[in-house]
Amino acid sequence: MRRAVDIVRDVRVAAVIYVGNLDRMRELYEGCFGLTVADGADGYCGLESEAWLLTLVRSADALPASSPAARRADTPAKLAFAVADIDALRPIAASLGGQVNPPEAKWEFRNAVHCDRVHPEGNVVQLIAPLDGRGDR
Repeated sequence: MRRAVDIVRDVRVAAVIYVGNLDRMRELYEGCFGLTVADGADGYCGLESEAWLLTLVRSADALPASSPAARRADTPAKLAFAVADIDALRPIAASLGGQVNPPEAKWEFRNAVHCDRVHPEGNVVQLIAPLDGRGDR
């Protein structure tokens, strides 16, 4: 019998996020995480890296009800991105409409620093940086 690891070995991690403002969210994931446009058409955009395939799908149901958008912390899943330096990402995230939690909200786990950020539509994304003395403590 084949094992699951044998079947998925060469597959990238993939995720889908439903968004209200497709262009703004594309710019955010390109600007903050270096993803590049893989494909797209009216209503969706695929963004990729060597490890990720992230598909953003426009949905009127995903439009935030308030401005700024309410934080959506009560969801059963959260995306996480590896970054070199959480503090260096703060101004980039802010310029693209997102917000990284304050420095005192960071925590250490599995030999890395973790911190949440909220994108302009309220979704929470976790940032993970190495513990290497570059201001990520």
